[in-house]
Amino acid sequence: MGVHDLWSIVEPVRESVPLYSLSGKTLAVDLSLWVCEAQHVQAMMGRVTKPHLRNLFFRVSSLTLMGVKLVFVMEGQAPKLKSETMSKRTEMRFGASRKGQVSKSAPLQCAEMLDYLGVPWVTAAGEAEAMCAYLDSAGLVDGCITNDGDAFLYGARTVYRNFNMNSKDPQVDCYQASRVQTELNLSRENLVGLAVLLGCDYIPKVVKTTLL
Repeated sequence: MGVHDLWSIVEPVRESVPLYSLSGKTLAVDLSLWVCEAQHVQAMMGRVTKPHLRNLFFRVSSLTLMGVKLVFVMEGQAPKLKSETMSKRTEMRFGASRKGQVSKSAPLQCAEMLDYLGVPWVTAAGEAEAMCAYLDSAGLVDGCITNDGDAFLYGARTVYRNFNMNSKDPQVDCYQASRVQTELNLSRENLVGLAVLLGCDYIPKVVKTTLL
């Protein structure tokens, strides 16, 4: 989510790289992303009781065997300005009847599994992608795994998304903030401006008549 249409804008700098190219890197993972993705895997629907745990276990195992170190980030308290957006998004992902149960219990179950696996995790003060971006911008990790494009607005240098781990040639999409700036002429400040114009999780987009 994040900034509306941002992924379309940065599409020209998207680079599909082999998953094995992440070997030796330390990456911050937006845990909520993997939890949400697991809920929509057709092969597991109705067959796996807790798909988020199965998805987490096999992804962590596969990446660890490739020599990738992971640091997971759990969502903290969303700002009041975004609370309504978060509630609607959770309902859309899990359904009104299950949103409270899944959104609260799944991350805690994942955290417990990560403890057993010896994989570090932290809880963000606010949004998980903001914490991932901070770890990246501070040089504490080599990149972020998240679907929230506003990670770039928070200062992320490298963002990975769209994992394909089921093929013989596993790939992942890589976006570099440096290429966004040099090839698309979009600095971090420019991206913040786009968030105001296009709309984001905090504000609606500016209507077209306003821009004319």
